[in-house]
Amino acid sequence: MAEVVGRHLADQGSWDTAFRSETLVVLHNGTTPAWRVYSLHRAAGVVLGTLFGHSENSGGNGPLPCIGEADSERIRASEGRYLLEGFWGRYVALLELPAGAKTRILRDPSGAVPCFVLRFGDVQVACSHVDDAARLGLLEPRIDWDHVVAYLHFNHMVTSHTGLAGVRQVQAGECVTLASDESPSSEYYWTPGLVYRQRERRDRQSAMCALRSVIQRCVSSWGRSYGSILHQLSGGLDSAIVLACLHRCQPSPYIVCENHYTPAAMGDERAFARLAARNACAELIELPIKPPAEPITRMFEPRLVASPTLVAFVPETATARRHVIEERRIEAVFSGQGGDHFFQGVRTPLIAADYARCTGIRKELLGVMSDTARLTRRSVWSVLGSVIGHGLLRWPYDPYDALRPSPLLSPSARGAIDACCIRHPWIDTASDLPACKRLQVFNIIDTQNFYRIPADRADIVHPLIAQPVIELCLQIPSYDLSYGGIDRALVREAFAGLVAPEILSRTQKGATTGYFSALLIRSLVTVREFLLNGLLIAEGVLDRRQTESALQEPSLLRRPEQIPSVLDAITAEFWVRGWTSQAR
Repeated sequence: MAEVVGRHLADQGSWDTAFRSETLVVLHNGTTPAWRVYSLHRAAGVVLGTLFGHSENSGGNGPLPCIGEADSERIRASEGRYLLEGFWGRYVALLELPAGAKTRILRDPSGAVPCFVLRFGDVQVACSHVDDAARLGLLEPRIDWDHVVAYLHFNHMVTSHTGLAGVRQVQAGECVTLASDESPSSEYYWTPGLVYRQRERRDRQSAMCALRSVIQRCVSSWGRSYGSILHQLSGGLDSAIVLACLHRCQPSPYIVCENHYTPAAMGDERAFARLAARNACAELIELPIKPPAEPITRMFEPRLVASPTLVAFVPETATARRHVIEERRIEAVFSGQGGDHFFQGVRTPLIAADYARCTGIRKELLGVMSDTARLTRRSVWSVLGSVIGHGLLRWPYDPYDALRPSPLLSPSARGAIDACCIRHPWIDTASDLPACKRLQVFNIIDTQNFYRIPADRADIVHPLIAQPVIELCLQIPSYDLSYGGIDRALVREAFAGLVAPEILSRTQKGATTGYFSALLIRSLVTVREFLLNGLLIAEGVLDRRQTESALQEPSLLRRPEQIPSVLDAITAEFWVRGWTSQAR
C-alpha cells in the first residue's frame, strides 16, 4: 500500500524519491544549497536535511556530503541513536529497522525541520508540511478546539498535539515508531535533562573558552553551507556575535546585514548595528518599521499550517526582506535568535538558588546573592527567599505555574484547558534539575518557535540554536553563565575583542511594543468585526462581552497587557478560518 501511495504522490508534482522499499517510500522536494539526502547502507533508511560532524576536529566545515559505511552501520545498530552522538545539524531521519518491520522517525534536537504524522487509510504518513498532505488528499482537516484553547492560554507552546485532529507532531529529540497495524509509539532519544546529568565539570575560564569555540564552530559550519547570507542584525549582543563569527569564517560567504528600526527611541538600535557591521566589514541595510496602510487582519501569511503557533505575521519589513532576498540572490537568512535562552539572558533569583543548591552554604554565596539582586533589581531579602526555598530546601519549580489564561477566553473554555496540550515532556523529565536549569529547559523549548517563519525564498538559519551550543550551555551552571550581576556575562567575556565594546556592555534591549499597539489601535474597527463575527466566538472559545470590552481604544491604552491576548485571538481566528475554508 505504501508503494501505491508513493507512486501516486510522485505523479502529483516535483517530488524526488529518496528511499523506496516495500513498506517505506520517502519523497522530498528539497532544493536549497544546504539540503542533503543521506542514504544509509544496507537499505536501513534515509536522513533528510543537513548534517555536520559532531567532533571538535571538524573545525566548522560545511555539510557532510554523505554518511560513511561505518557510521551508517552504527546508526543502524543503535536504531538511530548514534545520529545524536556522531552528528548535529537539522534533519529528520526515517529508518527501516529491522528491514521491512517498522519505521522509526527521529527529529533532531533543534527541531528545525518540522515533522508531522497522520494516518491515511492503512498507511502511516509523515510530512513536513500539512498543507501538502491536504493538497494531495491525504488529510481531511478537522479543527481540534482543545488545541486552540490551549494556544490562547499559552501561545508559545510546543507539543505533540496540533490544531488538527489526527495529526501528531514528532518532537525534537523524539523517535516515533510506526507500524501499519499498530498505533505509533515513541521514545525520547535526547532530552535536556539527560544532557545535564552527563555534564562535565569545568571551571569558569575553561567554560568560557569552550563556549567561544563551540559557537564559532557552529556558526562557521552554517556559514560554509551557503554562498550568500542576509543576516538580521538587531544591534544586540547575540546577532553581533553571530556576525563576528561569520566574518572569521573561511572561506567567507557574501554577507549583507539588515536592521529594522522604529521612530521611537526604544526601537532604534541602528548605532549599535552600524558598529557591528563596520567591525565585520559587512554592508548594512536599514529598514524603517512604518505603520502599514492596511489593517492588521490583512497582515497574516495565508498558509495552512498545523497550529496557530506557526501562523506567520508578515508586516512591511518582511516584504522588504523578500525584496532584498530576490535582488541579492540570497540563499539563507541568519539571526542571533536563541542567545537569551541559552546564555542566561533571563534575570531571575533562581540563579542564586542554583548556587546554593549545587555548592551549599559557602562564604561566596553572599556575593552571588548580591550579584543576583543587582541583576534582577530585587532586594537581597527577596533573593534570600529563593535561595532558601528552591536552593537549600529544593522546593520543586514548575515554569508553567506562571502562565495565566487569556482574559478573552469564555468560562467554559477556561475550564476545558488541558495541561497535556500545553506541557512539554522535557520539563517533566527534568524534575531533578536545579530550578534555574529547569527554567532554561523551558526556554530551550521556546527556541523551536523561531523556525515558524516561512522559508520559501531562502533558508531560515539560527546558528546559535545548534545541538552543540545547547548541550554546552546546559552543562554550564547558571551562575557561571551570568555572574557579577551581568546577564550573559560568560559569553560577553568569551567574545571580548571580537565584538565592539559598546555592544558587549549593553544591558538593555530594543523593543517594538509601541509599533504593535499603534497598529492594533489603528485597526480596531476591522478587528472588532473580524473577531465578534468570527468562529472563535461562535464555538464558545472567546467570551463575547470580554472581547468586545477589550476591543476599545481606552481599554487598550489603560490595560496594554491585553494587547498580546488580542493578537493571539486574531492569529487563532485567522488560522481556524483558513482550515475551515479548506475543508469546505
